Amino acid sequence: QPSDHMRFGYKFSNLCGTVYKQGNLLFTPDGGSLLSPVGNRVSVFDLENSKSVTLPFETGNNIACVALSPDKKVLITADEDGRALLINYRKGVVLNHFNFKAKVTTIVFSPCGKYFAASHGKQVQVWATPSLNREF
Repeated sequence: QPSDHMRFGYKFSNLCGTVYKQGNLLFTPDGGSLLSPVGNRVSVFDLENSKSVTLPFETGNNIACVALSPDKKVLITADEDGRALLINYRKGVVLNHFNFKAKVTTIVFSPCGKYFAASHGKQVQVWATPSLNREF
């Protein structure tokens, strides 16, 4: 017999009053927060404290997918047109903009966090994750 949480066919539609349109949902590695694309921004819902915050950056169009590194340092968003943002997640600061020139269907970090892969069209690109350490 299925448990109570499996018996109901709930469909995610709202996150703290804002409208969910598309994109993947993403738990932080510690499971304490849920990241959700909401239009062209990302909202973070703190599951332990029942609070939410919308991160201070936005993309040109609706976000198609997001990925967070295992150490929670780097967040990547890609919009419907393939334009991506590389973000310092802890500070909420955009580090770089780049363009895949096609809609990105998936972005995922390697378990070690040293690489990330993005798929678009019939291609998969693997990139080295940039270091957030300052080098002089």
